[in-house]
Amino acid sequence: MKETPDTGEIFFPEVVEQPVMWGYDKDLHQANKHKAIVNFDTGKLFSIVSNDYRLIRHEEAIKQIEKAIYKVPDLGKFETYTRFYNDGGRMRRTYRFYEKAAEIEPNDHINPKLHLFNSYDVTWPFIITLGAFRVICTNGLVVAEKFLYLRKRHVLGLDQIDPKEQVSTALKRFGKQTDKWKEWSRRQLSEKTYSMVMKAMKFGKNATQEIKDRIEQEARGFDNSGLPIMSVWMFFNVLTWYITYKAVSLNHRVELEKRLRAGIENLKRK
Repeated sequence: MKETPDTGEIFFPEVVEQPVMWGYDKDLHQANKHKAIVNFDTGKLFSIVSNDYRLIRHEEAIKQIEKAIYKVPDLGKFETYTRFYNDGGRMRRTYRFYEKAAEIEPNDHINPKLHLFNSYDVTWPFIITLGAFRVICTNGLVVAEKFLYLRKRHVLGLDQIDPKEQVSTALKRFGKQTDKWKEWSRRQLSEKTYSMVMKAMKFGKNATQEIKDRIEQEARGFDNSGLPIMSVWMFFNVLTWYITYKAVSLNHRVELEKRLRAGIENLKRK
């Protein structure tokens, strides 16, 4: 499903820290080593955490990452896509840098794409990833190659997190990897590569059939052994298509991303 870029103002939950009480009736005691993270407007309890936990509000996280983005002018202009889960307890915000494009094949472009994750329900720490986005069919190519993965527990203040250097370095990795992808677009998919990657993905019967159906649509035909005639690049994108649009949950998607990175590791060395 194609996501729509943000338009207009985004409303964030009003989050506060509250004391945690235990006991019954008048015999109440405060849990001195813990506190509650609560939506002030609705009363929803997001989590109970230790006093070492540093609350990073979604809007503060956005300001910090955008401060870093603006220090790397080569990224150019961007669109944002913001989604909330668990009534605002989790946020995923995506930045697609549409001015920074690399052409892998004629009319087949990719852009850098940065994801920011943050949560109040302790599902996610403060996470920044920078990957790639394929423009054709809005295929999310970010799943298979991450040039930056910055993960910080909520025990540091935002003033101790400055991702500017990491973002700048990741952008250089993006440029080098596009050269590798161009080489993949010229390389014929071999039986060894096909078997190795499919084995690493550990797809079930239904998923395997969906991928085979998609390959049949994208391939230029099949050789005498039944191997699809297509480039490594196209095979790679069939798999990322499945992960992006068919994974049953975010956790499932993350696991499939990990398997795909492991499956193509030897290609990156060749």
